[in-house]
Amino acid sequence: MKRRYQRGDAGAAMLVMMLVVMVGALFWHDRGGHMQTAPGAQRAQKSAQELLDEAYARGQITREEYLRKREDLDRR
Repeated sequence: MKRRYQRGDAGAAMLVMMLVVMVGALFWHDRGGHMQTAPGAQRAQKSAQELLDEAYARGQITREEYLRKREDLDRR
């Protein structure tokens, strides 16, 4: 005779599924699935400096413009 679902089986299955989702969310969070504010802010400033360096290297801005803009970035 096959066993039919008992009265508490659906609740137990739901509990197991919720635990799996919670553990998965914790692993996703620990692996960097969330945004990091502090390192991202530092990277944006460094990126601006890199863009300025590249523009000067390509000859898109003069030396005076480069120095003035670099000084502005350093003040931030």
